[in-house]
Amino acid sequence: MAYNELKRVLDQVKPSREQEAVMLNRLLTDERTEHRMKKRTHTPRLAAAAAAVALVLTTGAFAAVTGLDRRLLDYFGGDGAQEELLSATAMVVDKELTDEGATLHVRQVVADRYSVVVLMDFTAPEGVALTEDYYVLGGGVKATAPDGRKMSGWGSGFALLADEAPEDNRITLLFTVHTLDDSFNLLGARLSLDFEGLYDDNMEKNLLAAGRWRCNVTLPTEDPGRYVTPNAPMEVGGSRVTLTSLYISPISFAWELGEGEDDLQSMDTAALHGREDWPEQVFLTTRGGETIPVGEPNFLLTQYKTDVREQDHGRYCFRLDPIIDPAEVAAVTLFGQTVSLD
Repeated sequence: MAYNELKRVLDQVKPSREQEAVMLNRLLTDERTEHRMKKRTHTPRLAAAAAAVALVLTTGAFAAVTGLDRRLLDYFGGDGAQEELLSATAMVVDKELTDEGATLHVRQVVADRYSVVVLMDFTAPEGVALTEDYYVLGGGVKATAPDGRKMSGWGSGFALLADEAPEDNRITLLFTVHTLDDSFNLLGARLSLDFEGLYDDNMEKNLLAAGRWRCNVTLPTEDPGRYVTPNAPMEVGGSRVTLTSLYISPISFAWELGEGEDDLQSMDTAALHGREDWPEQVFLTTRGGETIPVGEPNFLLTQYKTDVREQDHGRYCFRLDPIIDPAEVAAVTLFGQTVSLD
């Protein structure tokens, strides 16, 4: 029985005690079950299992072992039937960072090409009651692509999840990051989180808990979504432009525009910014004929040519509700114009 081999793998990837206990329990349960069914082969099961553990951990697919955090599933409006779809976008981080008596526990991330959601528990020092409706962590985030390029533009924000004990010193935060850089996507990127201080206002004036919490997270390289490049003419806001790409993941839908017969600056910007009828204007159609409207915008970005930018570029990204299987989407409709994905 290759316990030494399994221990070596665990030492290398350094899972938490909780993660290690879950893995060992499952591996040993599988081995005991196999013992009852047949004789042991010459290759010990734990040796193969150790290699499997290494593969699972080093590819960032550890959520398949420990399970997706239910709070993420609830946040994205999913149920048990959709857990596997959301798990394709998730990975476990499980890093506890403590400074000045306050602890930030970075638990899991959900990521696709353009967006990342980080699930974190924050525990303030004893005696500090966290009873407000909104909190932010000071500091920020950086991202570096596998080839070394830096993310030059992004949007980020915090959401406070429901608290079962609202009078205590512990809260759960979701930190969202969206890349606004047209030459950058988040697959395989190293996300550098550098937070300093907990506040209850965006201006970071009212410090509730001091400290600095830093960690790096390397996001999965495998894309959970579908990225297609129609390069098709499309009329938007009274202008003939080009639909350059469509992107569908279990949690978001995005499309990109470029110049066509007209440039993006000629568009009626009200057609893309400030409107409220997105579900009627933008929706997906499944192979079974179901219509899925987009949810709230993650971001709406139109960039024009400048001295340093050679061409116009637009990227428009929305949350999806419910969680979907990208492979089941047959077509996308934008402003009355339907594009088949087959």
